[in-house]
Amino acid sequence: MFALVFLQASLASLLAGAGAWLLLRSVARAWPGLEARRAPWLLGVAAVAGTLALGLLPGTARLSLVPAIELPAVPASAGLADASRSAAGGSDSASGEDGAVDGHGATPVAPAPALLWLGYAWLVLYCAGLASAAARWRHAKRRLGALIAAAQRLDRFDLAAHPGFASLQRTLPEVREIDAPIAPMLVGLARPILLLPRHLRDFDPIQQRLVAEHELTHLARRDPLWMHASVLLQAIQWFNPMVARLGQRMAWAQELGCDRSVLQDRPATQRRAYATALVAQLRMQAAPGHDAALAFGGRVADAVAARIGMVRDGVPAMPRAVAGALSWAALPALLAASVLLQPALAWRLDASPPARAAEAAPASLPRWQAPMESLRVSAFFGILHAPTGRRHGGMDFAARTGTPIVAPADGIIVASTSNYMGEEKWGELVAIEHANGLRSLYAHMDKRLVKEGERVVAGQAIGTSGASGKVTGPHLHMEVSRNGRNIDPQALIGNLEANATRTALQRLKTSRSS
Repeated sequence: MFALVFLQASLASLLAGAGAWLLLRSVARAWPGLEARRAPWLLGVAAVAGTLALGLLPGTARLSLVPAIELPAVPASAGLADASRSAAGGSDSASGEDGAVDGHGATPVAPAPALLWLGYAWLVLYCAGLASAAARWRHAKRRLGALIAAAQRLDRFDLAAHPGFASLQRTLPEVREIDAPIAPMLVGLARPILLLPRHLRDFDPIQQRLVAEHELTHLARRDPLWMHASVLLQAIQWFNPMVARLGQRMAWAQELGCDRSVLQDRPATQRRAYATALVAQLRMQAAPGHDAALAFGGRVADAVAARIGMVRDGVPAMPRAVAGALSWAALPALLAASVLLQPALAWRLDASPPARAAEAAPASLPRWQAPMESLRVSAFFGILHAPTGRRHGGMDFAARTGTPIVAPADGIIVASTSNYMGEEKWGELVAIEHANGLRSLYAHMDKRLVKEGERVVAGQAIGTSGASGKVTGPHLHMEVSRNGRNIDPQALIGNLEANATRTALQRLKTSRSS
């Protein structure tokens, strides 16, 4: 079951990634200043990763607001079914689609073998992709390690003589210089190293100072930390192209943010010098940079021309309220929506409904109205409960928590309790005494709206459905008795086989043939 749950969570991650990308790109068109804000893009990556993680947690399917996806199933042993429900976080019954087994229960089912193979195939493919991403990361680290080893460390005398650091009033990290066509970059996380190409000395002194300021601004903003976090989240979600795009935009925002900090209040001549240095660097370097380093002049998101334009003209401003709303409201809302809109998995046995209809109600019994506006049977009266071999004493109706329950006929409330007959397994329960020796019982309710001794009329609200007591998901368990003996509720409210889940019909067919 975990394989299928993981496949479902992966699909939810793809949808959440598309939603985050469309949201941020739409806002960026209205406020171009978003391009230089790191937080919204990083939180977009994190929100999509959170969707994947939450989709794997037990019980999240209970929060879903959309109908369950019914998938083919096969009969299984009770132990296998319990394990499947446990692995899926109870998602089959949380949907209310296929009969939450509550101890009155029925024949358990398990996903069809073809579906399980599909889930396992995706799990194997994902692990292979994750291993490939880790291998690429290690390869990039080795390349950077080789560059660091080949570079010459600059001592304080070398730095004092270097035009790029002559007038800087900052605490400098370790600085190394290499005779290779690379971009100036910060390498490492715990103790970053500033790696400079020797050809940088051929630039104008003001250009060298601006480039050095750019890299040191990355360090002051802790950009290496956030870049590593983004790369890690992208590796975990290597299959999601939108996460890669969000990560590229975050790296692009870091570069623009540093450009804005370095060029703030500087004259137009220095802006032009900075842009010229960027163009010259791009022409000289052999590679666009590395995933494990922040590089001045890296070809981030194929938008170098746009960056040069922003360097020359300035990065557009963006209202802080908009950036804050996106960072701390819109994207977390997207994460919540991805959970609330993630459908649960339900299982059905692909079998034709039984041709035999329920017996007509005896003339001596009255006709009752339905206890809920819409009825869908998830477990019939009299079916065999596989683990115990006992017959089901009532009917289960699929119903989401909060669905109104009404009295099917006039009567007097004889029980309104959470401890019926001294047992908590029934949960919140209401029982009604009717005419003709009839009594109805409604278990596992969420709320009770009537009190013991109260007289009710047909159609009056008596409570709402829920998942209290010993259940695996929300539904209504209804029992009807006459003179102390349980009878089929269909004898009073009519044939319901035309409005039942496939699993319920298959269990009924199996029970009749046994």
